[in-house]
Amino acid sequence: MNKKYTLLLIASFFISASAFSQSFLSTNGTAIVNEPGDTIILRGMGLGGWMLQEGYMLQTAGFASAQYQIRGLIEDLIGEEDTQEFYDAWLDNHVRKIDIDSLAAWGFNSVRLPMHYNLFTLPVEDEPVPNEQTWLDRGFELTDSLISWCAQNEMYVILDLHAAPGGQGMDQGISDYDPTKPSLWQSAANRNKTVALWKRLAERYIDEPWIAGYDLLNEVNWNLPGGTQLRLLYEEITDSIRAIGDNHIIFIEGNWFANDFTGLTPPWDDNMVYSPHKYWSFNDANGIDWVLPLRDNFNVPLYFGECGENSNTWFRDAIRLFEDNDIGWAWWPMKKIESISGPLSVTKTSGYQWLLDYWSGSGSPPSPTVAKGILLEMADNLKLENCFYQKDVIDAMFRQVYSDETKPYNTQDIPGVVYASDFDMGRAGFAYQDTDLATYHVNTGNFTAWNKGWAYRNDGVDVEPSLDWMNSNGYMVGFIADNEWMQYDVNVNTTAVYEVHVRVASGTFGGSFHLSSDGGDITGTRYTPNSGGWQNWQTVIVPDVVMDVSNKKLKFHVDSDGFNLGSMEFVQTGVTTDLPTEFLSALTVDNSTIQLNLNKPLSGPIPASPAEFIIYDSGLSVPITSATLNPNNTRVITFEVNHQFESTDIIRITYEGDQIFAEDGTILDMFTFEEVLNTLPVVHPVPGRVEAEDFFFESGIQLENTSDTGGGQNVGFLDSGDYMDYYINVLDGGVYQVDYRTAAESATGAVQMQLIAPDGTPTILHTVNFSPTGGWQDWTTTSTTAGFASGVHHIRVLITGSQFNLNWFEFSFLTSTEDPEVIVGLSAFPNPNNGLVNLEGSLNEAQDLEIVVYNLLGQAILTRSLEKAIEIKEQLDLSAVPEGKYIIAIYPEQGSPQVKKIIKTGF
Repeated sequence: MNKKYTLLLIASFFISASAFSQSFLSTNGTAIVNEPGDTIILRGMGLGGWMLQEGYMLQTAGFASAQYQIRGLIEDLIGEEDTQEFYDAWLDNHVRKIDIDSLAAWGFNSVRLPMHYNLFTLPVEDEPVPNEQTWLDRGFELTDSLISWCAQNEMYVILDLHAAPGGQGMDQGISDYDPTKPSLWQSAANRNKTVALWKRLAERYIDEPWIAGYDLLNEVNWNLPGGTQLRLLYEEITDSIRAIGDNHIIFIEGNWFANDFTGLTPPWDDNMVYSPHKYWSFNDANGIDWVLPLRDNFNVPLYFGECGENSNTWFRDAIRLFEDNDIGWAWWPMKKIESISGPLSVTKTSGYQWLLDYWSGSGSPPSPTVAKGILLEMADNLKLENCFYQKDVIDAMFRQVYSDETKPYNTQDIPGVVYASDFDMGRAGFAYQDTDLATYHVNTGNFTAWNKGWAYRNDGVDVEPSLDWMNSNGYMVGFIADNEWMQYDVNVNTTAVYEVHVRVASGTFGGSFHLSSDGGDITGTRYTPNSGGWQNWQTVIVPDVVMDVSNKKLKFHVDSDGFNLGSMEFVQTGVTTDLPTEFLSALTVDNSTIQLNLNKPLSGPIPASPAEFIIYDSGLSVPITSATLNPNNTRVITFEVNHQFESTDIIRITYEGDQIFAEDGTILDMFTFEEVLNTLPVVHPVPGRVEAEDFFFESGIQLENTSDTGGGQNVGFLDSGDYMDYYINVLDGGVYQVDYRTAAESATGAVQMQLIAPDGTPTILHTVNFSPTGGWQDWTTTSTTAGFASGVHHIRVLITGSQFNLNWFEFSFLTSTEDPEVIVGLSAFPNPNNGLVNLEGSLNEAQDLEIVVYNLLGQAILTRSLEKAIEIKEQLDLSAVPEGKYIIAIYPEQGSPQVKKIIKTGF
């Protein structure tokens, strides 16, 4: 951790308490407001692990999930007295004023305090007088200190009863539930103690404005039919608080980990907030639709009291979703041993690993004296200044929520070493690109590791510890996939020629990469060797790379996977005039644009006539309409041509001039028939078959060889939320049969085909399920339909059920949507219409007719028969169907169906 940075950050945030204005919070309709009536969006951090230890935070969950189990293991090893000394140090160090000052400086305006009841009162089994309450000072003193620190930072505190007397849920780790003793729900004495504790807290804090409210019970998970018993206890606690005149907000969580509000509506108090939790689920437009009716139907605010344990992408998207809906939130947790997903990671010592090994049955015990020292060292590591500060997490939770700009993780000097792990902070697609960005296993049923290395950063880039001894900061980027990239903020001290010493390790052949700066290639494609292992490091030397002082951003691009990346050392080898100015690479930007990358910046504009350049398509020159120097990167020339390239074209470029100069005065060398990388996506003709691997963009999928007829590859390892994008060229508008070729061992898969508009808006064309086939290479075909207008379209195949393999999908023409000719004068009007459409036309001879209206899924939604019709004069009522596009098919007794396309607008 950069301790100096942290201490300066804290010091800069100190403000005199006398400047603070105090203001109670309350509810006003669906908003939480302060006394002047301003809406307050609570942005909080949960102080999990402080008053209540949870096994997964201490890496003991495999053998001790609940705190009483953890404490028991420690007592067995070092004795009761030394165990108490450890717990006192734990409580003293876990949360201090420096922690609250830091949270405020980072942007939080509140904390949620998870309380263990046993710091405030005795367990019912230990009460000297049954049904009476013995109060303990420790919990109240810790809470008083926390409130004081928060008040000095104008931060609110939410008191959260995380471990209620007896335990409120069967998940032992969450509530310290001991199944050998009566739970909260099995003991009237435990419930009475819970009510008494809340009354005692209210009596103590009734006049405290920096308490936002009381979260009565955390994550109940118990079979409570209809929610009746839960509501009764909530109402009893509420009554005890209100009876003494305390009007703080009451926060109510549902059963089953906070999210089942059965029986808890309507509200029973006029200053109440419903508080669900959200983990590992989608953050799309429907991500919180299940809970919004609680707010809208009962006119009460929502507050997501726990969220987190995911990637930075998930954090950013969830917070944006909440705040776009004016909903407050609290993240979980602030500190955890060896965490990447919280703001502070507690360092795990080798001694503590010794304890974990012993407790798990795979190691010998340390002596009591040694064990006590290990535990006290871990307690000392809890102090903020001894933690590793995950600044990327905080950046994702605040700055990235409303900004697509990137921010340096570290600005790295050239000449010098650029560490692969220190890529910029920012959103995926702006600071980096990676295959896996978050886990959504609540929706998908499959956990997805975002950072597969579980080290250093919480973004999608897979960072893990490195054993490299050269140019290493201890970390590397691994699990690399094609087309991933990372961007770095650099400070080039000297414009010069450099060698780039790239540290790589690989257990295979075929890896390749290139570097770019400010949008232009600077190295061309380079290949990585098989070093004999994923931690056997070698140096790939890339010579003659010109870096200019104007270059501020460097990108590392993975052209093909198969290697780990440690660092890039830039070693100055000469001056730029030692090198000729020459062609480096070229690529297509779109169907009529070429980008040419040179090895040096040019000195001025390209000559008005680009005649000295020649661009060829399959051996024939194409007319160049313009050649312009990129103002942001003068190594790049952009050509516009009066021609349309296609994905299968072989494109080359030639330069035969002598009038273009680099900034260093050297002349651009001529070059002949250099290859232009054709990056244009395949446009698949429809009707026709689309191989699943021929996408132009994908998210989350992998390829493998298939044994299906025809061979080749299939896409696999599909999870819900993964997708593939394709371009199709529909020759004739109409309804098409769509056949999917799939295989699955035992799961029922599903996809949704979407039509993607230019602005990114999706329209669902169909959803189809695939039955399991008994094996990953046992293939079957499933059919459905979709409707398309003629022309080029962007479609997406979105995975909505997993897991299965997909080899191809195929379009077969069913019914045309072109205007009819055979039925004389057929018209459909008005078009658009308000739901009522008139059909008029005539036939050459009387015939029986059938009129069928289809939606774009090919489903018939209305049928009407006419006998011996010579004229068509019908009104169709479509007012009951959703707004959209529909197809009318008229089937005469003789001949093919005659069709008219309709747009129903709903007005």
